[in-house]
Amino acid sequence: MNIEQMQYIVEVAKTRSLIAASNNLYITQSALSQSISNLEEELGIKIFTRSRHGTLPTAKGRFVIKKADEILIKLREIKETTQEFSDILNSELRIFSIPIGITLIVNAITRFKKEYSDTKFQITQRSSQEILQDLRKKKADIGLIAIQKDQLTQLHEFTVEPFLEGKMVVGVGKKSPLANKKSVSSKDLLKQSFILYEEKYIQKFTEKFVDKFGEINIMFTSNNAMAILTALQENLAVTFGYDLSFHTASELIEGELIPIEISDFEYEPVIFCWVQLKNTEKRLVSQKFLKCFMNDF
Repeated sequence: MNIEQMQYIVEVAKTRSLIAASNNLYITQSALSQSISNLEEELGIKIFTRSRHGTLPTAKGRFVIKKADEILIKLREIKETTQEFSDILNSELRIFSIPIGITLIVNAITRFKKEYSDTKFQITQRSSQEILQDLRKKKADIGLIAIQKDQLTQLHEFTVEPFLEGKMVVGVGKKSPLANKKSVSSKDLLKQSFILYEEKYIQKFTEKFVDKFGEINIMFTSNNAMAILTALQENLAVTFGYDLSFHTASELIEGELIPIEISDFEYEPVIFCWVQLKNTEKRLVSQKFLKCFMNDF
């Protein structure tokens, strides 16, 4: 008994017709009939009988056909799994992320590579708006962004997978006189110099803060997270940032940055989520990677 014969008897049982089955299998009716006869001779049983209702399986034939169908299903699963593994191994995933996601992504890649060692990754740091633009232009395969909940409905061309909710806090260096505070007031913040990351949500937060409490002293803005870190470490300024960015800091900066809540200013929380185009060609490898990433949550 071989795979072709299993395919033949399953198809005949499905169609109840040698003619229909031979057409579906792209072989002649005589070749199909001869192959089934050879199998019946090998097994020593009659698999089919012909009647006015068509070509129907016998009682023993139904048992053989059922087992053959189960084997064919398992063979398809093996082929699909093997193909999936091959597709992932031969893939390159371009991941674009806001700064807070970099450490989490590196940790997930480390775990991922233990199973798919040949998969290639490219990590690029961008703002949320830049990531969405790069995804639309297919410069990136998948992106980690921050967005307000009411804006999620605007991402209609993307598959969106939220994984955490966060809020804005003040970030200070450990040398700052504010470092020992659990919360800080707007009055205290108006006395500080600020360095801000160039990100739409942070800009909107800053504008709302200024509208309510007055102008703040902005030393400079930057899309370079390390430049901001350096300034904070030297106690040159403070910053606004996502609480997640401080909770997921790498070992290099752990303890160097202190998150502090603002006591008299509430703002809508932000949603951290993964986004990718709905018709992306990298869905298989990206979903495998996201499953690995989500293990941390």
